[in-house]
Amino acid sequence: MSLRRTLLIALLGFVILAAIGMARPAAAQITVTAPTATPSLGKVIATSGTSTFRIATDGTVTRTSGTAVRLSNAAVSAPTVTLDCGLLNLASLCVLRRVRVTVVPVANSGPAKITELRMGNLSGVTLYGAAPTPGATLTFDLNAMGILPITFKLGMDVAVQSGSVTGDQTFAYTVNADFLP
Repeated sequence: MSLRRTLLIALLGFVILAAIGMARPAAAQITVTAPTATPSLGKVIATSGTSTFRIATDGTVTRTSGTAVRLSNAAVSAPTVTLDCGLLNLASLCVLRRVRVTVVPVANSGPAKITELRMGNLSGVTLYGAAPTPGATLTFDLNAMGILPITFKLGMDVAVQSGSVTGDQTFAYTVNADFLP
């Protein structure tokens, strides 16, 4: 048997195995891109009690409780999160599989802490199921993403703890995206 014929038979065998589901594709992966820095409240003069500031998905900041003073009235850049499988990356099956997204505050990441997360407008895909309710963590499912990146904005409530050092208040969160089975 010639080498060419042997290779053709091997290739045909692999195609048949792939068609019946016995060959395994490369590991599926979603790239999550979130701002490396959280929105900065700017300089805050802390008070004796805990104060909460609401960062809306459009970047406006409002004090919702307490007496701390934010020295700037300017809006902040609300975080925009991007999920991407890579253009024409068919091995990841983004065109077929639903995705679960989880956003979690990082504990002890600074003098301020995120107490509530909210999802803003979603572009490039639709939700699978109900819209997520604001909460200490945010979990929601997406329909198949397709081949183009999708984005959403994050809003959050940030508590400035009593006794915090006056100045820039820092806080952090993580975003994970995984395919649903």
